[in-house]
Amino acid sequence: MQQTTKNKSSKTIYITAGVFSLVWIILTQAVGITESFDNKWSDVRLVFPRYMAEIYGRSDDYTFLFGKYINKPADPQITITAIDDHTVGKYGFPFKRKYYGQLIDKLNKLGVKSIGMDVMFFEPDKDDLSNDARFLSSVAKAGNVVNLFAINKETLSVKTPLPGLGSRSAYMAYPNSDISLDDDGHARRFYLFYPGLDENFDGVSEKTLNYGNLDLGKLRCSPYCDDVKVASLGMATYAVATSTPLYDYHKIYGSSPIMLNYRYPVFRQAHPGWEKPSGATIDSTFRQISVADIIEDTLAPEEKESLKGGITLVGSTALGTYDHFPAPFSTLFPGVEIHATCIDNIKHDDPLMDIGGGYLTLAILLLPWLAVYLRKFSIKVMVSVSAVTAAVLLVGDYALLCNQYTLPFIAMMLSFLIPSVYVIVDKGLSEGREKKWIKSTFGQYLSPKVVELITKDPSKLSLGGEKRDMTAFFLDLAGFTTMSEKLSPEELTAMLVEYLSAFTDVILKYDGTVDKYIGDCVVAFWNAPLDQADHRKLGVLAAIDCQKAMTRLNVSLTQFTIKPKCRVGVNSGPMVVGNMGSRSRLSYTVMGDSVNMASRMEGANKYFHSKIMTSEATFGDLKDLFDYRYLGSIRVVGKAIPTKVYEPFAPKGEAAPEEKTMLAHYAAGIEKFYKGDYAGSLPDFKAALAAAPGDGPSQFYIDNAEKFAKEPIKDWDQSFNLTEKG
Repeated sequence: MQQTTKNKSSKTIYITAGVFSLVWIILTQAVGITESFDNKWSDVRLVFPRYMAEIYGRSDDYTFLFGKYINKPADPQITITAIDDHTVGKYGFPFKRKYYGQLIDKLNKLGVKSIGMDVMFFEPDKDDLSNDARFLSSVAKAGNVVNLFAINKETLSVKTPLPGLGSRSAYMAYPNSDISLDDDGHARRFYLFYPGLDENFDGVSEKTLNYGNLDLGKLRCSPYCDDVKVASLGMATYAVATSTPLYDYHKIYGSSPIMLNYRYPVFRQAHPGWEKPSGATIDSTFRQISVADIIEDTLAPEEKESLKGGITLVGSTALGTYDHFPAPFSTLFPGVEIHATCIDNIKHDDPLMDIGGGYLTLAILLLPWLAVYLRKFSIKVMVSVSAVTAAVLLVGDYALLCNQYTLPFIAMMLSFLIPSVYVIVDKGLSEGREKKWIKSTFGQYLSPKVVELITKDPSKLSLGGEKRDMTAFFLDLAGFTTMSEKLSPEELTAMLVEYLSAFTDVILKYDGTVDKYIGDCVVAFWNAPLDQADHRKLGVLAAIDCQKAMTRLNVSLTQFTIKPKCRVGVNSGPMVVGNMGSRSRLSYTVMGDSVNMASRMEGANKYFHSKIMTSEATFGDLKDLFDYRYLGSIRVVGKAIPTKVYEPFAPKGEAAPEEKTMLAHYAAGIEKFYKGDYAGSLPDFKAALAAAPGDGPSQFYIDNAEKFAKEPIKDWDQSFNLTEKG
């Protein structure tokens, strides 16, 4: 029967794996269900080396470790002539037409091979028409300037630029970076030549834009460019720099987009040619050279070197004046740098290449069967091999990227991970006896919640732990030593059972985990093993209710003549939780500095004569939820930084009337005390003590106020130093 069931289960998994492969191919390649995730991954993998570098204290290093094989710097001969904030501040915005002519003349004197104007000129100059003539003359004289015209991507209609610009420009080009954007707004692909318009959606372009049918008047490149589709700004500018006809590049790249191989950004000094450095830096992929610096001849040698024999694109980088797109290395990537990236990719012949749908289909067909094959091994082996396989796929993806190939990695990875998870879960469901063994073996000394946790994930049985943000709770009966001397062992044991049982019930009521009992001390914690978003609040509520239980027990337990008191310390912060101990004996517990601080605060109650002490780390965001008072700022032994501590009494508005009266007087006294009005605070603290006779903190501040009023303390940082650990 068992063998029959096993064979039936195996057959089901074989059928499921085959169906999954076919369905996944359709979903990923026809429907594109993972496209957005693949796009996001294509960006993350480029930035990942920088994250690794930050761990080792090397910020903004995109070439760290394997990063040097996938991320390249920008070509220094490709620059952005930037209408930056400095230029706008000096020459205004929009930038005047007359300055463009001066700029073109200056750039050519500096030896620039080609100039791409990522600026559109449609209307005549409103200030002086002679400025247009000056600009057009500079463009014609230079012979290496590419200018723009606008295209309506819905209708392919063309907006005509400034009359005469087409006949004087080396080429006219289109600037549109938005015709191939992905759904998330990223420009990962770019058309070097404007694609046609498929009006019938039949895969054939019924309408195209060639230089010969632009209706821009006479073009300088005619008739040699008439049959060529209009080029992008980057493509046309590069063609001018290489003195190669656009026709030749059109034969190479055609109408398909290239996949952009982005260069990583670097920090460069702004305006390095100034006599007095500005001190500012520019975080950009390509070197940005200020237009004002070019016009005013204040360039640094390295800027002149980049311009000489190089390619430059003129565009705006001033805040609020440019189109920006998200890119792998920046969420505010200037559109002009996309054109520069195109030029860099063309120049170095390294745009990314799609590995092809055939290889992806083959991977999707084979990878699920690897997961099925692993089913014959243990879950530990299955998880380990699956992790190694995923790592191999990840390394393979980076290896392909090093050779300029890319593929839908998430689609491929999920074709393995989804079947792997399925067979691992199926395997786990058949291991019921292992679960029973864990419960019978470890249930004797671990809490039921912990046992349930490790039955779901046996790997939790390791000696190590995990770091979590948690709340620790320490409760201690005051005067335990005195009680132990006055009571017989039997009476002492009976009393401890009564009190500790009541405290435990309160802790469990608020979903706390009782860690251990140390004599008369109860140690508990929250936010493990289960996640508890409000663990701080739960810890404080438990502390308040434990004090209520203390009062109730002292009345009801008439068989004991001794009526003890208890102190509670509550602290939150990072702690290590897990199965700690020896190889033969484990204990699910917490440890860490934040745990020690909770213990210190329990003992620090003796200093203020308070009942509950909780830290700023626990109570800082809970003040609006409770009736409480500020105890002060303490510096415990071994700590240089003081900690603010508080004493909560009840949920907001639920404190007893005498407590509310006491808290009001106490708060008034505290305000005066910490403003240095020690004598003035005494009446308030005495009124608080009168409202709650025997109130320890009120007496504490009365004593200190009287002391400080007579002998003011000098250079006090308003923190109390505790000389004992408590």
